[in-house]
Amino acid sequence: CYFVNCLFYQLERVFLRLGHAETDEQLQDIISKFLPPVLLKLSSVQEGVRKKVMELLVHLNKRIKSRPKIQLPVETLLVQYQDPAAASFVTSLSSPSSLMHLLIPTLYHMKYPSEPSKASPFVLTERPKTVQLLLEFMLDVLLMPYGFVLNEPPSRPAPSSPQGGSGTGAASAQGLPQPPPGMSVYAVKRVIGEAQWSPEQLEQCKLGIVKFIEAEQVPEVETVIHLVVASSDTRHSVATAADLELKSKQSIIDWNNPLIINKMYKVYLGDIPLKTKGATVKQELKHEPVSTRVKMKILPHLLRSRLAAECFPANIQVVYDGLFGANTNNKLLFLTLQFVHHICMVCPDTNKPLGLMLLNGLTKLINEYKEDPKLLCVAYSAVGKLSSRMPQLFTKDIALVQQFFESMCKEDADVRLAIQEALSMMVGAYVNLQGALLNLLEALVAAYITKPEVQVRQIAMKFASTVFAPDHVASRYLLLLAAGDPREEVSGEARRTLRSLPSTKTEKEGSRPMPSFPEMVSYIHEKAAQRLKTPAKYIVGTSTLPFNPATFGEIVLYLRMCLAYSAGATSTSQSLMDMQDDAPLIGRYVQSLLFSEASSSSATKGGEANPVHVYMNLLQQLLSAVGGIPVMYCLLEVVSVCPEKLTPNFVDKIDWIKGLMNTNKEDMRELAAQLYAVVVSTMSGNELRTAVQNLIKTTKDTHSPETQHGAILALGYMVGRYMNKRRSLMPTEPTPKENEELIAMATKTIGSFLDSESPLLTVAAVTALGEIGRNSVLLIPADGNGFTKLSLVDNLLARIPSGKETGKMKERAIQTLGFLPVGDGEFPHQKKILQGLMDSVEVIFSVLSKYIPSPNPHVRQAACIWLLSLVKKLSHHKEIQVNACTNALPVSFTHKETLT
Repeated sequence: CYFVNCLFYQLERVFLRLGHAETDEQLQDIISKFLPPVLLKLSSVQEGVRKKVMELLVHLNKRIKSRPKIQLPVETLLVQYQDPAAASFVTSLSSPSSLMHLLIPTLYHMKYPSEPSKASPFVLTERPKTVQLLLEFMLDVLLMPYGFVLNEPPSRPAPSSPQGGSGTGAASAQGLPQPPPGMSVYAVKRVIGEAQWSPEQLEQCKLGIVKFIEAEQVPEVETVIHLVVASSDTRHSVATAADLELKSKQSIIDWNNPLIINKMYKVYLGDIPLKTKGATVKQELKHEPVSTRVKMKILPHLLRSRLAAECFPANIQVVYDGLFGANTNNKLLFLTLQFVHHICMVCPDTNKPLGLMLLNGLTKLINEYKEDPKLLCVAYSAVGKLSSRMPQLFTKDIALVQQFFESMCKEDADVRLAIQEALSMMVGAYVNLQGALLNLLEALVAAYITKPEVQVRQIAMKFASTVFAPDHVASRYLLLLAAGDPREEVSGEARRTLRSLPSTKTEKEGSRPMPSFPEMVSYIHEKAAQRLKTPAKYIVGTSTLPFNPATFGEIVLYLRMCLAYSAGATSTSQSLMDMQDDAPLIGRYVQSLLFSEASSSSATKGGEANPVHVYMNLLQQLLSAVGGIPVMYCLLEVVSVCPEKLTPNFVDKIDWIKGLMNTNKEDMRELAAQLYAVVVSTMSGNELRTAVQNLIKTTKDTHSPETQHGAILALGYMVGRYMNKRRSLMPTEPTPKENEELIAMATKTIGSFLDSESPLLTVAAVTALGEIGRNSVLLIPADGNGFTKLSLVDNLLARIPSGKETGKMKERAIQTLGFLPVGDGEFPHQKKILQGLMDSVEVIFSVLSKYIPSPNPHVRQAACIWLLSLVKKLSHHKEIQVNACTNALPVSFTHKETLT
């Protein structure tokens, strides 16, 4: 009791001395001397003592408020506040806000040690709670707008009843003043304090905070968000200082530190009420989201962080705020879309809720936003990246693909390109479609692959080539339409897809490399019939085609590939030389189609239901209207396989074939001549003789070298086929005399052109004689005067070393010389041929060796066999120097050692 009485006595004396202070100086001296010890008495266990201290403090507070010049013993109070032994009641009474309000303005004037090792003016390492209070207050100061006035509402609603629970209702929220972005009502009041700083003072305070951070008075991981916020300040001095400090620390900041990222999200979003903790934050303490200006400074740093992209749901909250927030702008929209790209590249592909919300947000933006095309481009691109990351979100959404296709038809060029890129990335999400969804996508692609916009056609072609199996007939048809596109970027890619066999990695399970020939032909036939009834048909002169010539050409060549594949060939080349390698396989397959019971039973009158007949009909349509050497070869190839069954279709088209024999293209005339020979050789004896006689007459038509050329070749092929057929069917029976005379006349007529002034006709004569000699004995004298076998050999041998002859002439001459002993095993001048060939061995080997580098392995093999066979053949003749053969090989010939 004595001790308590003494305390009361001392407190009364302090009261008395305060009351007797007449001047500010006297009052300041008394406060400096007695305030710190009086505050310590608050830790007394006696309630009466604590009450007396509170009375004294209330009295002192009233006196000080009216005397602004009086200074408090701040240094002593701070020491007392930082004393770890101080009672919590004492430290809590010393208002942190007031102390912070006193401290912050001094930071600008502080002098910090130049070396971090020296003692800091602040002792903060042992007081983490104090550090947190200081950093929170500093962040509020940095967020505080210049000149902000906290306007209290005119009236406040009555407090909620105890039965109302702990939540804050709408009325309570409406009764509070509106804080600035990023702050709460409590934070604003704390920063304003008793006397609000002027804009200039606030700027100085913010600069002091940046200076404090630069001096590394607190861990840098705690102050990254402060620098980011300060870098968005409206005053240039603050923003520049913070920016410079951020840049200097950019390389050492760990942007995947959860402490940094969580603080950024907390400041960016404020206290968003979530279902799990929506009622835990009092309305007065609820922080608003920061301003758009601050958000635009935070987002670039979130883009540096992998962790930021993985923080769900904060990442999606930032996305939706940036895309659809009330205060968003184009720059924030752009940064937000970049953040979406970042999320798509980084986030786990198993987070389906995140992916679904991103997709919904992006499609909503695409549907509603129409201001800046560049932003739309970024949004479309983000959808594409999301589809690559989470394809399962897109697999069943065919409507989205249709929407994008439709947008491509309407948007301008830049946006159209962005949609094209997005759809290109989305293709992979649909590669495993089946059933009804696959049919829907097929119909969608078919609808857009003929649109006028090239990008639309291009991406439709990509869907057709990627989503569907390589043996999917309908998609191959769509690719064929694209292969005839006037734009190379569309047609080129479509052709590459059609002509390349899929790898085992890309080929779908259970699919074949190509459609079967009957299926593809049937589908093309059906579509062609439909198009002839629509505006899609194409008119060339007097002919009406179901497709434009370029597309039609691709169709028949692809059908030839399907034919070769179904026959067992593996090559997809469309060069004539390579196509000829597949002829034996194709021949057997075509015969199986023609003679199979299934084909026969399904054939309608005229045989058009048979795939071979349909194929031939398509070839004839294209040839009649446009022509084309590969198309002509395809027709000749099929007809030659089984002429007895197929040539009847051409009996009434002889004039059409003759017309092809008169075209201005040499290769076309040669192929047409072969087709003419195939068709005519199946006719009866009288018709055949008439045809030969007509051709002999035609060869003498000096007005048209093209007509002569076609007639000479046709004579050679016709006689050759006739003799071959007769030898195979009636090997022992002699040729009828009238036919023998006619054949002899035809042979002599052809031989008369060996000395023609026209190289074109001379080559035709050499080719025709070789074709006759390959199939039978030449019906001309062995030697003597006029056109004989000897004169023929001499003529051909003389052309091989001649520098005046073309390479084609030399090749045909060598070929014919080789053919002569084939049809006539007793050819009288074989030795002369061999000797003559040896005399010109360098030319022969040069001709053959140029085929060694051919990309076709069959051609390479044949060339080597020819060379080896020639060496072997010549080695039987001792009088011929075989060494000249290998010595004559070109130095650059890579197979020289092997052949030697």
